[in-house]
Amino acid sequence: MKYVIVGNSAAAIGCITGIRKVDKDGEIVVISYEDKCYSKPMIADILVDIPEEKLTYRDSSFFEENGVTQILGHRAININTESKVVTLDSNEIVPYDKLLIATGGKPFVPPIKGSNLEGVFTFTELSSAKRFKEYIKENSVENVVVIGSGFIGLEVAYFLRELGINVKVVELLDRVLARALDRRASQIVENMLREKGVEFIFNNTVEEIMGDGKVSSVKLKSGDVLKAGAVVVAIGVRPNTELAQTAGVKVNRGIETNDKMETSVKDIFAAGDCIECLDTVDNTKKLIPLFPLAFEQGFIAGLNMAGKGMGYLGGFVLNSLKFLPVPVLNAGAVEPTDDSCEVFINDKFEKKGFYRKAIVRNGKLIGFIAIGEIDRVGILTNLIRQKVDVSDFKERLVELDFGLVDLPKWWREEKLKNDKTAYKDWRAV
Repeated sequence: MKYVIVGNSAAAIGCITGIRKVDKDGEIVVISYEDKCYSKPMIADILVDIPEEKLTYRDSSFFEENGVTQILGHRAININTESKVVTLDSNEIVPYDKLLIATGGKPFVPPIKGSNLEGVFTFTELSSAKRFKEYIKENSVENVVVIGSGFIGLEVAYFLRELGINVKVVELLDRVLARALDRRASQIVENMLREKGVEFIFNNTVEEIMGDGKVSSVKLKSGDVLKAGAVVVAIGVRPNTELAQTAGVKVNRGIETNDKMETSVKDIFAAGDCIECLDTVDNTKKLIPLFPLAFEQGFIAGLNMAGKGMGYLGGFVLNSLKFLPVPVLNAGAVEPTDDSCEVFINDKFEKKGFYRKAIVRNGKLIGFIAIGEIDRVGILTNLIRQKVDVSDFKERLVELDFGLVDLPKWWREEKLKNDKTAYKDWRAV
């Protein structure tokens, strides 16, 4: 059996792991236009001189031990499903018996006039981040405009301030992380970044990037002009589905898969940020581009590619801002989804500059926000994942001393001892 994986990040590693659980001898080939396997959530860390090797997700020994052949520095451009081959940009033909598409996401860059100028960057790939770092150093950049206040944009802004560079974040909506946090949590995050020296311009957008060959300023929709030696476009990421479409794979917003991670085309599987994932909170399929979920999906795909039937149960939104003075975490729903929801907030905790919120629907925890103290939030994550009835202790969910003692006896005796993930620190999830 020959397994071919297009992509070399979390989903690919999960797939290799899944395959080798079942098939120790089958040939595995990984194709990637990038030259290494690294942790994409850590890309911005490179701005503050973190050693590049610390970004490594799996080194060469992992691939050697698992008998994996890597074809790096080349892009897969076409899939022929009749002859079952993948064509590379080098014209090399790679045959497959089972194929995983794990092409991830690509940055969304709107059609802004001047976006082709030197000094405009996205921040979803290590190579782009490295070019940006070199550019701001070589050109002695003092002012950077970041377009977008999502997770990537805010992290880049924070680290640029660590370097002493002036940063203005331009956001179309009226607050930071508007799609990820509630209004109170957004305000707390904004305040922390403002204390760092980051400036924000809300309800506005960049209409034009100006300069003579290189970026020198940006013009906002409001008419204001901001000085800028570089621009980072961090509006968001879209599924990279072009390769899947060459094979006639069914694509909606992302690649469609069943619970075995199979696509609409026989012997082709998909996993990671390029697919639509089942959200277990609202039971709908949506884009949930998260590193841990990509690994899980790849692992399930690998098991099924190797012949072991296993269904993927889905996942839910889970985010962490690891770079702020205090951690900011959220999982599942952050606002009530309907009138049946109950909302619990720790007011006393909030007055200390922190915040904790839980949303319960029909007796089940469906989401929470935790800012500041994050001890035992792994328990909350597992309450969502396992859909435990929290009716008897729902008010306790937002308390700092909430812990195992609050949980039902059957949970402690039967679940926790068999579920090691319940003890995981959030940052390790």
